[in-house]
Amino acid sequence: MTTPRAVLRNWRDADPYMGHDNAIVWPVFSRPREGDPAEVWQCLQHMRGLARHNLQGGKDGDRHAHSDAEQYYYILSGEADVDIGSDTYPVREGSIAYFPPGVEHQLRAAGRNEWVEYLIITCGATGSGSQPLVMNWREATPGIGNHGFATTWQLLERLDEPEPSTRQPCLLGFHYLARQAVSRGRASDMHVHDDKEQIYYVLEGEGTVVTGFDAHPLREGDTVYLPQGVEHMILNDRCDGWLSYLVIS
Repeated sequence: MTTPRAVLRNWRDADPYMGHDNAIVWPVFSRPREGDPAEVWQCLQHMRGLARHNLQGGKDGDRHAHSDAEQYYYILSGEADVDIGSDTYPVREGSIAYFPPGVEHQLRAAGRNEWVEYLIITCGATGSGSQPLVMNWREATPGIGNHGFATTWQLLERLDEPEPSTRQPCLLGFHYLARQAVSRGRASDMHVHDDKEQIYYVLEGEGTVVTGFDAHPLREGDTVYLPQGVEHMILNDRCDGWLSYLVIS
C-alpha cells in the first residue's frame, strides 16, 4: 500500500502554453490522464486542475462555459473585467470570480495597459441552484483560533453548508476556499483531513510547511498538494512580514 505524500511545485517549474486565445498558461496540478504514465504533478483526485494564467493588457480571453464543472478565478495582480452571462464586473488583485456549471464567462483586459495574473481552479460538479459570485477577499471578516495562530478569511463555501459564514454559499463540487495569513514566529495547527484533498498556494512571504514527517521551505508561488490523510502545518519562520496563502479544497 502506497503511503500518501504531499507534492510541492512552484508555478515557475511548469512548462507554459497558450490557452483561452491570448493567455499564457502554467498548469500546476491536474488529474492523471487515462492511458498515460502520470507525472508527479498529475496528482488530483477530486479537483480537476489548478493553473496560473497571465493575460496581456490589450487582450481578451475567450468566452466559454463548462457543462460539467464549476470554476473560479483568483486575481493575483493587475485589473480586468470579467463577463458573466450578460453582466460585467471589474476585478483587481484579491478578487474572486466564481462560475457555476453552464455559465458563460470571459476575462477581458483589452482596455488595460498592464498584465493581469490569476489562478484558475476547476472541479467537476453537477446539480443546480448555485449563482455566480464576484467578491474580494477584503470583504470577508477575518477570524482566528480555528487553525492555531493563522488568521482566516472564509471566501467560498458549499451551497448546502448548514451553518454558512459567507454572504453567498455557492460551491457544488469544491468544499471551500479560504485565505490565511501567519505572522512572524507563529504557525497554524497540525491537522489532517480524512475526507478531502487540499491545496495551499503561497501568495506572499516565506515559511515552512510540515507534511507528515517532512518539512519543506515555502516562498511566493509555491503550491502544496495534500492528499487525504496527510498531517500538515504552516509556519512563518523565514520572514518578518506575513506569510499569506490560499487554502483550496
